[in-house]
Amino acid sequence: MDKNKLKEIIKKGESKNLEFKEKFSDEVIESLVAFSNFEGGKVLIGVDKRKEIIGTELKEESLQNWINEIKTKTHPFITPKSEEFIIDNKKVILLEVQEFPIKPVSFKGRYYLRKANSNHQLSLNEINELYLQTRNSSWDFYPDKKASIKDLDENKITKVKRLIEANLDINLGANKNFIKKYSLVVNGGNKRYPTFAAMLLFSKEPLRITDIQIGLFQDNVTIKKNKIIRDDLISEVEEVMDFIKAYITKEFIITGKPQREERWQYPMNALREFIINAIIHRDYRDGTHSQFKIFADKIILWNIGKLPLNLTIKEIEEGTEKSYPRNKLVAEIFRDAGLIERYGSGISRAIKEFLEYGLEKPALRESVGGIEALISGAVRKTSEKTSEKTSEKTSEKVILLIKQIPEISAEKIGEKIGISSRAVEMHLSKLKEAGRIKRIGPDKGGYWEIIE
Repeated sequence: MDKNKLKEIIKKGESKNLEFKEKFSDEVIESLVAFSNFEGGKVLIGVDKRKEIIGTELKEESLQNWINEIKTKTHPFITPKSEEFIIDNKKVILLEVQEFPIKPVSFKGRYYLRKANSNHQLSLNEINELYLQTRNSSWDFYPDKKASIKDLDENKITKVKRLIEANLDINLGANKNFIKKYSLVVNGGNKRYPTFAAMLLFSKEPLRITDIQIGLFQDNVTIKKNKIIRDDLISEVEEVMDFIKAYITKEFIITGKPQREERWQYPMNALREFIINAIIHRDYRDGTHSQFKIFADKIILWNIGKLPLNLTIKEIEEGTEKSYPRNKLVAEIFRDAGLIERYGSGISRAIKEFLEYGLEKPALRESVGGIEALISGAVRKTSEKTSEKTSEKTSEKVILLIKQIPEISAEKIGEKIGISSRAVEMHLSKLKEAGRIKRIGPDKGGYWEIIE
């Protein structure tokens, strides 16, 4: 790296991969460890927090002494790459580490991880989670030695196996083959045990660790209806959705078609995405039940379990970073069964659908050792002018796609523009009413024609 490039880096300031230190100390080693447990990073010594270059004293043998000290105070030991720079007649030292392949790395017996622009000391659960991530595993892959294979319900296994077969268009054979393929039963000494994932998904008897407390609230303290849902995780999704549907509003829209259109208070597919995420990412090791509250104008979902490591609320909302599921095997089953599309992007897509539905953006926050989602039923406040302009721009994109591919389906239009199928249908309907397009032939096998 040349001196000018380093100056540009300093001007930008500290980040998740860069930290400034005035002098060498244990804090430097702590940051290098946090970077090693993250995705790598740099520490610049001789630069203060205001991005000013103050320089550092460095004798001939000092740098090698620093490297040796870093090696002796870390386990497994890390050896940073080092470079010296003279900027404005002041000496600056760059120490850089790559992401360590076997995590976590410790400093004096403590473990740190880089989060945003600071170092976060890991709890025992987080240390275990990071270790399992390094090995592409998670808690739910491990055997439940208090259970046996006889505790699994064959009907539940068959139901999920058929969902996966239909979704992936494959034949998984007998239930025992399906169980083996997905590592849902593992060896433990002379016995075979169901994994925690298998018990969460297929247990004959309801498990207390899966409890969801759901209620209808008049206000924050007045409960009108309360229910404990205790079932396998896939069944719980439907039970939660059924409870919510019983207490939210639904209106019927007359469109001129033979059948009336239903419009729920919330976009149901997007709401289901929030429910599924809460169930998949819950920390079942803790034993604390989930709390879902239904109000007349909002829904609050609270789930035990901190944010996934290396991930922020903003990144979850924007879908900019890949999420690593806390219960990886459970998430894999949900994905292959077609209940979720893929890891990491579900919430960002659901938020987008809420906004397209005309509602306020759902809000996520960390609360009492867990994650809370506040889903408002309030109509989003936007100026009529802005709304009209956005609608016009989207309609022009639809027209352009039809010009390029006359036989394009509504689903494909939605994928290319990034809006829901319902929103596509709305734009197509408006364009037809405005006399700008018409449909030639049936839905399947027909095509669109632009009316100039």
